[in-house]
Amino acid sequence: MIRAIRSMLGLDVPVPVRRAARPVQPSARVPKETAEPFRHYFEALNVMDHRTPVPAGGTSWLAYYSRQRLGQIARWLWDNSGMVYYATDLIANYSTPMIPRAATQDRKWNEAANAWFDDWAARADFYGRVDFYGLQRAASFYVDTDGEAFIHWVDLDGLPQVQLVDCWRIDKRSSAQDLVDDGVQLDAVGRPVGYWLDQKTLLPGNTITHLAEWDRSTGSRGLSPIRRGSNDMRDGQDIKGFQKVLSKLSTTLTAVIQGRIPVQEGPFGVPAIVRGEAVPAGSTTEDNETQRSYTVAELLAGDIPVLLEGQELKQVNTPSAPTNNIEVIQFLAGSFVAGLGLPPAFYLDEKLTGPNQRAVNGKAQKRFGKRKAVISRLSRDAWLRVIAAGIDSGRLPAAPGWERCDFIAPAELTIDVGREMAQEREDVAFGLMTRRDHYGARGKMWQRGDGSGVRGTGLHPRPSQGGGR
Repeated sequence: MIRAIRSMLGLDVPVPVRRAARPVQPSARVPKETAEPFRHYFEALNVMDHRTPVPAGGTSWLAYYSRQRLGQIARWLWDNSGMVYYATDLIANYSTPMIPRAATQDRKWNEAANAWFDDWAARADFYGRVDFYGLQRAASFYVDTDGEAFIHWVDLDGLPQVQLVDCWRIDKRSSAQDLVDDGVQLDAVGRPVGYWLDQKTLLPGNTITHLAEWDRSTGSRGLSPIRRGSNDMRDGQDIKGFQKVLSKLSTTLTAVIQGRIPVQEGPFGVPAIVRGEAVPAGSTTEDNETQRSYTVAELLAGDIPVLLEGQELKQVNTPSAPTNNIEVIQFLAGSFVAGLGLPPAFYLDEKLTGPNQRAVNGKAQKRFGKRKAVISRLSRDAWLRVIAAGIDSGRLPAAPGWERCDFIAPAELTIDVGREMAQEREDVAFGLMTRRDHYGARGKMWQRGDGSGVRGTGLHPRPSQGGGR
């Protein structure tokens, strides 16, 4: 009762609560940057209409397709573009072969071990096509096109054999549950312990040498370095093709006969037969000769063509090929080799002064040194396996430090051979340079004699690329 009275008098009327207005949401079709413009502190984060957007990538589900597709594009360019092959051939020529040499204190054992390894190197290929150093060159091409190379070690009659496996054969779907990352079997801490061949055969990790230039420490597979300049070379290929077509058009006939062909009747009133059709009864083929096309010899050999009534000789203006197209192609080629780590001036063989050429050679030598480090992994694995097989079979005696080896690398780039040789001899005489570095720069090996000091040897020069088992 009291509650009803208070309600009648307006004493218990609640104060209405006003709801806060909902914020106006931008339309889902309007980009966030357009609906809410914002200038970032970092210029790279600002979105501009005139700049190509950067798509998000690098996720695990995208890595497999990206790696496979990049390898396909790189192999296509390597097979169809002379410039791409030339760039990879330069890297292979100045980075291989890496010849391992024994590095113990026993000179006689060193000579026996080197002879044993050289005999094996001539028949190292599992398929018997090339020697060990030809396999190094092929592995360098694989690293450039596919981004990696897989060497499978096969035991044949007690000796290791090298089987170079195509990169696309190492494949299996990634699975976090099975610890598989793009064909690579991992252990609990993420280290490779095996490689899946053709998605069904697991090759133990100790039988595979995986070569790659690891620009990033993450990831189990390598990416083709050609990816950085593949678009430049594809554009250059297109421009070159268009240039050739335009050059052909500028050297061909630039006039056409314009007008309709008058209808001619045969002797019995039958229309003339168009060339290529069947000849009706009662007509002759001589009438068709008047409708043939004119040859280039007739038009350009000094004769005056006789045109039918209603026809005229009309000149066609064929544009000449732009002269700067060659410069554009060279610029694109320079951008491509820069993505491979080579200085464009070294690749394009530009005319430089002496100091500039030395600087360019120094940059290129750094790039070749990086590839030498990759190939030396293969040579070091080969030395360990081959010398161990020789010791195990009794062909070689065991020696302290048998597992250590040095390398005969390709000679370093220089344009001052005579001057540098004289300067190096003076540095060696004054103790400013070791004989090891002196002979190493020439692509030769040094050995320690029996009390006669250190001497350089020209033994084991650059081996041939052929050789069977």
